[in-house]
Amino acid sequence: MAKRLKVANPARCIGCYSCMMACARTWYDTISLKNSRIDIQTRGGIETPYVQIVCHACIDPPCMRACPLGALSKRKGGGVNLNKEICDGCGNCIEACLMGAIHLDAENKAVICKHCGVCPNFCPHDVLEMIEVEDSGEVKITDTGPAPDTSPVSPTASHKDLYGGEELGEEK
Repeated sequence: MAKRLKVANPARCIGCYSCMMACARTWYDTISLKNSRIDIQTRGGIETPYVQIVCHACIDPPCMRACPLGALSKRKGGGVNLNKEICDGCGNCIEACLMGAIHLDAENKAVICKHCGVCPNFCPHDVLEMIEVEDSGEVKITDTGPAPDTSPVSPTASHKDLYGGEELGEEK
């Protein structure tokens, strides 16, 4: 059974970058955030929500179709595998990616998530998780009950709004 990375609880992200550092260390043996296959960004400083930019493992990947050299091949479960030996760094895959989840490394080779499962293991707030999918990429349905609502109260909700609790010294 194939697995795919999922942003399960985006409102929990505090921008610690542990997931990005784990990815870069695993695949590039560095802790440079530029070598991560996922990206955590803010929308305008530390007072706004963080955005997790990850490959969505498209079933019919536009990045693969855009590659003129065939450096990208379909991955079981959705998404692509990259053959770095073929990649010439043309950037067509970057332009084709709907999520903005592809960039080039220092050698001008595409950096694309492999859905390996390293980053969720280092996320201290369970923002990321691996889910099982069919080999076709369709999500494997294991529970037909309603999904819990993990969305924030609002896009600009504070941590206190999201998780409750009074601060020290605050009256009810």
